Amino acid sequence: MNITKNAAMKKAVTELWKHYLLSIASGDIMLGEVADQLYISDLDFSCLKRLGKKRAIMDLVTTGFSGTIDDAVDNLYYEYDDMKPYSYLMDFMSPEDAWDAMFRYIAAHTEYYDASLITKNPYYTHVKAPTAQKGNIKLTTTDYLAGEFFQTYHKKYTRTDPFGYANIGFFDGKVKFPVLLENGKVWMSVVISEIESMEKPIELAHGKVITYGLGLGYYAFMAAEKPEVESVTVVEMNPKVISLFEKHLLPQFPHKEKIHIVEADALEFIDQQEDGEYQVAFSDFWGGVTDGLELYLKFMPKTARFQKTRHEYWIETCFLEYYFRPVIMKVLLKKVLGKDIKLPKVGEEETKASKAFEAFLETWNVSIDSVEKLYYVLGNKTLIPLMRRFACAYQKKEEK
Repeated sequence: MNITKNAAMKKAVTELWKHYLLSIASGDIMLGEVADQLYISDLDFSCLKRLGKKRAIMDLVTTGFSGTIDDAVDNLYYEYDDMKPYSYLMDFMSPEDAWDAMFRYIAAHTEYYDASLITKNPYYTHVKAPTAQKGNIKLTTTDYLAGEFFQTYHKKYTRTDPFGYANIGFFDGKVKFPVLLENGKVWMSVVISEIESMEKPIELAHGKVITYGLGLGYYAFMAAEKPEVESVTVVEMNPKVISLFEKHLLPQFPHKEKIHIVEADALEFIDQQEDGEYQVAFSDFWGGVTDGLELYLKFMPKTARFQKTRHEYWIETCFLEYYFRPVIMKVLLKKVLGKDIKLPKVGEEETKASKAFEAFLETWNVSIDSVEKLYYVLGNKTLIPLMRRFACAYQKKEEK
């Protein structure tokens, strides 16, 4: 990985660093409030609709986040050493400017959703989840209240928002949705982030389709709805999940005849799959970015041999945004600006993979000789294939 170190490149890397710091500081605020189930009560959405969605977002962000931003800026400014790397943001702006930048970032990454987006979704119109239990797995429903913030899916990389990973939203009405609980904790749910993150894989589905991971059957349902999809094979290893699905959900599917369930471990079943046996394969047997990275790094290399079957991986871009693009930022800082910084703490497995990726970048045969090339290299079209190559190399090393 060779990088030209001229004035233009130094300026560009400095701007990227500022973008990154604003992203992680604001993103952690957003996801922290979502985890705490931030809810703005007593809202008159009929009035807010008349004012427009942008005004509604500004009003809710002002009410919900102003105090948290106050605390965050104080911590970054007064606890500078303890708050690194987040506090490096204060090297670029005053506390007042930092407050304004965070507020604008959060508002720009907040979306107002009409409740009809859910109520008119084909899965929701056909499938009504009862309350049922099989061992430690429980099928039930829960809800979002109008004005309750939740995480959404960050859809794409842009040059103006190169490190975005946290998007949030709220509904203008109460929305009920199905969930699977494992030992009392949410393991799978059909919510906005799930729906948005599956749009592309569903769009690509055609012919014979296989999906690894059943969950509540959202992908299987939506794929089976498509006339160009001949069949959907679902590989699921948990017999309790299969039992609940076959008894309570599958009978409500309009095209249940297309769906075939195989009880098996995805990591073992993939080894038996013949190239071209299915036109499209979709992997979705992890719960999120935290548990998902390790499974992705194990599973993706097993699919590298396929030439005739197209493989898609749920929230693959999120792994890139959370764990790999920040490593490139770290390398850029070191190579261009001579700064050696520590990234925010992540789990043990994620840290191990990040360190291995940093070493892998040293073997990457790429020359970044212009600002345009820099931004191109940071894009998904470049980094997704690179991340897959890394996954193959990483797994091969792990198996030794």
